[in-house]
Amino acid sequence: MDLDHDAGVLIDRIGVLRQPSDLDLLVFFARHPRALLTSEQLAAFLGYGVKDIAASLDLFLTAGLLTRTPNRSHAARLYTLCVDGPSGGWLPTLVRLGSTREGRLAMIRALKRRSSQGRDPHAPVERQTASQRSALPFAVRKSAG
Repeated sequence: MDLDHDAGVLIDRIGVLRQPSDLDLLVFFARHPRALLTSEQLAAFLGYGVKDIAASLDLFLTAGLLTRTPNRSHAARLYTLCVDGPSGGWLPTLVRLGSTREGRLAMIRALKRRSSQGRDPHAPVERQTASQRSALPFAVRKSAG
């Protein structure tokens, strides 16, 4: 199994990840698909600045991967991961790779390669429909052993 190749394919499959905070936040929501938290709590849990987490949240909201329920009486918001189909096809692989040091580092390298190949990490993200997200080809490889 070529971990760097698999990570690159996965990053391209998901399509919206730009920086490590995006990756870590998406893995967090994959593990906790419904979470009532403030941005400050998310930043503290994941070890990033509030601005990085806010940018990642905005990215996922714009891409349609996450919904946020407003709550006027409290700063906490209910975030819900919106991945249709059998875990969006890529979600189990994201959790599997993102849960190991080697897998996470491979995905971060893939993000850096993607950025260095001229893909603007700050380009606007188009909202994807569920059918667009699930239509992308991706073969999930199972590790031997």
